[in-house]
Amino acid sequence: MNYKHTFISTVTLTLFLVCSASWAEVRIAAVNINKILNQAPQTKDADSSMRGEFSERQQTLIKEQESLKSLEDKYRVDKDVISTSEREKLESQLREKMREFKRKSGEFNEDFGLARNKALSTLQEDVYKAIVTVAKRENYDLVVSESVLYASEKIDITQKVLLELKLLGDK
Repeated sequence: MNYKHTFISTVTLTLFLVCSASWAEVRIAAVNINKILNQAPQTKDADSSMRGEFSERQQTLIKEQESLKSLEDKYRVDKDVISTSEREKLESQLREKMREFKRKSGEFNEDFGLARNKALSTLQEDVYKAIVTVAKRENYDLVVSESVLYASEKIDITQKVLLELKLLGDK
């Protein structure tokens, strides 16, 4: 991360020093990547898609967790009053259900993580394309992210990039 800051600072400083004679020709823009990632229509689409894809499995896991808790409660209450064989049977059921729940929960988390990473990767590609499109269309020579110390709102193209992402999403 420090390397990125140093690189951006060096490039900006070089532009100021080397290009001072032709400064009017150099156009710099700033973009707030976090704002774009939070407000892009693609983010909302990906969220609702993932909710739809994973909500049924999540509800199933919640029901299994409640069933497991109910079985644990039953075991705690009954363990001292039931026979040894019944207690062992209940313990065995409890262990088996715990193993099954952990396995399903792990699979769910892994599948959800993979889907989230895929959606994020696609979104990042779209954001990059939108930034490049806006920069080329408006003849910017350099576009920096929010990692600079200060950027005037006059050079902030975040809203233009969000509009471009909306147009990309409509296609």
